[in-house]
Amino acid sequence: MARTSHCAWAGRGSILGDMRGPLGGWFAAALPCLVACATGSPPPAPLPETAAPRASVPAAAPAPPPLACEGIGLPSSRLGTPVALAPGAGLRSLGTLSSSSENPAQVVWTSDLPGKQVDWVLLAGARKAHALWALRRVEGGWCVLGSFVSSEPVEAPMTMPERTLVGTTAVALLRFESLPDERTQVTTRYVALATDGERLWFALEGRAGHQLIAREAKLRKQGTTLFLDVPVSSRATAVLKFDGARFVQIN
Repeated sequence: MARTSHCAWAGRGSILGDMRGPLGGWFAAALPCLVACATGSPPPAPLPETAAPRASVPAAAPAPPPLACEGIGLPSSRLGTPVALAPGAGLRSLGTLSSSSENPAQVVWTSDLPGKQVDWVLLAGARKAHALWALRRVEGGWCVLGSFVSSEPVEAPMTMPERTLVGTTAVALLRFESLPDERTQVTTRYVALATDGERLWFALEGRAGHQLIAREAKLRKQGTTLFLDVPVSSRATAVLKFDGARFVQIN
C-alpha cells in the first residue's frame, strides 16, 4: 500500500472538514502545509535593506596666497582724486578695475624697466573714462604702483599718445579734453607721469598745477636726453628737459 504524506492527509481531512465548515476556515488551516509541500522548504527570508551610497563632497580649494606686493607703491603715488585699490594692493584680474563690461580695463603700454615690468591701464570703453593705473607685474597678478584720476571734468576718454623709456624711468604723457580754459579757451589737457617700478609721480608742473593746458605736446628723445615740446604759437615752441624726475625749463 502506497504511503501517504502527512500533508496529503491533512489536505483530505481539511476537505472533509470543508464539507462541515466554511471554506475560509479550511483554506486558512491548509495554507501552511500547501506552501511547505510545494517548495519542500520554508519561504526564503527577505533580503536585508542596504543604504544607498552617499555622494562624496569635494573639499573646497585652498585660497591662493596673497600677492607679493610688500614695498611696492607709496601712499603719495595715489595722484589726483583717490580711486579704488590703493598703492600696494594686489589684484589677479584686470576686471577688478572696472565695474562695467562696456568700459573694460585695457593695458595700453607695458614698460620694461630693469627687472620690472609695468602695465599702464586705462578704461577703454566709450564712456568718459578718466582713470589710469600703473601696475607692476608679479607672479599670479599685479601690484598697484599708483593711479591717476583727473580732478578736472573729463569731456572725452583719456588717451596716452606719448610714452617712452629714459634710463631706468618710464614716462607717459596723458591727454584728455576738459572745460575751456578761461584765458585761452583751450580744452586740451596733458599730464606727464613717471615711474621707476617702485612708485608713480607727476613729472610735470604747469600753470594749472600738474595739468598742462596746450593744444599740442610731444615727447622727443635726443640721445639719452628726453624733451617735451609744447608749441605756444605758429612760430615758437617751448622746450622742457627731463632731469630724471621732472620736466624743467632749459636755462
